[in-house]
Amino acid sequence: MSQGPFISFITPVFNEELNIANFLQNLYSVLNSHPHWNWELIIVEDGSSDNTRNVMLEEVKKYPKIQLILHDKNQGYTRSLKDGIACARGKYLMYIGADEEFDSSELPHFVDVLLTGQADVLLGVRWQRNAYQLFRFFLSVIYIFLLNYLFKIRVNDYNWSQAWSKDLLDRIELRSRSLFVLPEIIIKAHDLGLRVKEIPSNHRGRQAGKSSVNMRIMGHALLEAVTFWRYRRSKEYRPALESPARRPEAAFSN
Repeated sequence: MSQGPFISFITPVFNEELNIANFLQNLYSVLNSHPHWNWELIIVEDGSSDNTRNVMLEEVKKYPKIQLILHDKNQGYTRSLKDGIACARGKYLMYIGADEEFDSSELPHFVDVLLTGQADVLLGVRWQRNAYQLFRFFLSVIYIFLLNYLFKIRVNDYNWSQAWSKDLLDRIELRSRSLFVLPEIIIKAHDLGLRVKEIPSNHRGRQAGKSSVNMRIMGHALLEAVTFWRYRRSKEYRPALESPARRPEAAFSN
């Protein structure tokens, strides 16, 4: 008897009315070809200000096994990701963006690694970011360099499609309220001595619409990174919760 899904795909959605239909079509063309993955899909619609919700509610009628979480008001990417994680039942969880920058045809490369038990955390790495404007490319390079320098680890991409074991996410408290949430998972997995594996991934650029990432959002992530760096150096830091059943919400503490 099945004990639940093997993998839960989690997709936060905000202002993606031009991408959501193609995203679902492309994603399901892969998922339907791999029923043995025993998958589920969780979509978190984060109070979009455009017509995303209406388009999405029509599109999801075409596809099975979608769990929808609807935010009445925009709560941000990190809150959406955490809500998806909280509802996921899979042995592994994988984050996929709805902007179509990630090519869903690459999913078998990720899931095959998980099926063979090669990693606790799996990171897609964009070796080429040709679709980025020069400013955003250098911003990404600087961000990766600073995180590697601060936390004394070697990671080539912190904020692309990732997969994590449910066991890891049950053991840690996600304290971040910014884009730093993905690096936080990686750093805590490293501190717990878990297996972190990178695989190459194609970055094909946003297919339509405009990214919501801006300097204010990036600045907040960097501020949380520095705050977490200080906390990690303190005697109070514990990468794992003392009680896995307790998952409190809190800001970073010094």
